[in-house]
Amino acid sequence: MEMKADIIKPVEGQFHKIYIQRHENVSMVFADIVGFTVLASQCTAQELVRLLNELFGRFDQLADDNHCLRIKILGDCYYCVSGLPEPRSDHARCAVEMGLDMIDAIA
Repeated sequence: MEMKADIIKPVEGQFHKIYIQRHENVSMVFADIVGFTVLASQCTAQELVRLLNELFGRFDQLADDNHCLRIKILGDCYYCVSGLPEPRSDHARCAVEMGLDMIDAIA
């Protein structure tokens, strides 16, 4: 809600506001595609975007299946967290299962 309000009424003279919240008892998964630079040099831009879109679409479904929440995509990097927005006592297990499922999806 804070971000939404700032977009509607931006603070004059402020370039980017950083939104930070502290969360305990969460687990984060960070995935970076090994060999992406070589792969990118062998594909057209359209093929590369299609590949990443399909892969990250699968990751999004896996995140949902494993009680994780995607928080960011940056180039070939995918970030998700378990234990948010609702706390979970098994957040670490969910994150590990997510990582294992991601490996299977890439294969």
